[in-house]
Amino acid sequence: MKSNQKHKKCSRSFTLIELLVVIAIIAILAGLLLPVLGKAKERGNEARCVSNMHQWGTALGLYCDDNSDYYPYDGVPGDPCNANNTNYNAWFNSLPVYMGEQSLCQLSQAGQWPTYKSGKNGLFICPSALKKSASVTSPVNTIYYYSLSVCLHEPGSTHVGYRRSSMTSPANTIVFCEEVEDTFPETHGQYCGARHFGGSNFVMGDGHVQWIAFKDFCRSANVNGPGGIVCPSPLGQLQWDQSGINGDWKNAVVYHWWPFIGANSAAGG
Repeated sequence: MKSNQKHKKCSRSFTLIELLVVIAIIAILAGLLLPVLGKAKERGNEARCVSNMHQWGTALGLYCDDNSDYYPYDGVPGDPCNANNTNYNAWFNSLPVYMGEQSLCQLSQAGQWPTYKSGKNGLFICPSALKKSASVTSPVNTIYYYSLSVCLHEPGSTHVGYRRSSMTSPANTIVFCEEVEDTFPETHGQYCGARHFGGSNFVMGDGHVQWIAFKDFCRSANVNGPGGIVCPSPLGQLQWDQSGINGDWKNAVVYHWWPFIGANSAAGG
């Protein structure tokens, strides 16, 4: 005769200690995963920045083709369409047309400032940058994320640029850079930051884009390295404006800012 008594199923709940252990394990796994995800995101940002640099590099080459091989003007801080037209031929106004984009002056006048968050005019913005808009309060405070090397024109003659063909070592000479998010549209080795994994992306004289570690492009008192580190030896002993065999073209230097030995004659190259 079968029993009509119902068998109760055994059930067991988590104890408080077991629950705390599970939470701790989840926290540990999250702690291990978040840095990996953050690094992957930054890799994506860097890839987009490299794409921007490739396009600026191509535009720079096309500009040189159309202007007897001369580089464009590097520009002055302040309003990109300043009243006396100082910035008329600056790179941020003369290069965008080669990419089918509006100049920075045109964007400023239309109130359409480049901004990463909106996804508009992304060529002007590096997604890894801390500031996400090219305008803080007014055109006078225009922020630059990319810049032209100041070493591409004759000392004291900002509108007399060097020719692309004057470069002694195009593959190792910097022409276009990542700026440190300030109001200057040009830069040099003493004031150039390290935005991606201890280095920055550069367009070189032959047109290719290359990531270079901070220690290999910095000069003298540059403190824009990872964590604000100072430019280390041996480049830390070189002044940015020395373009001779004891400066930018010294044996220890792999990547040059000046296009040829003695380019900055005022510094006694």
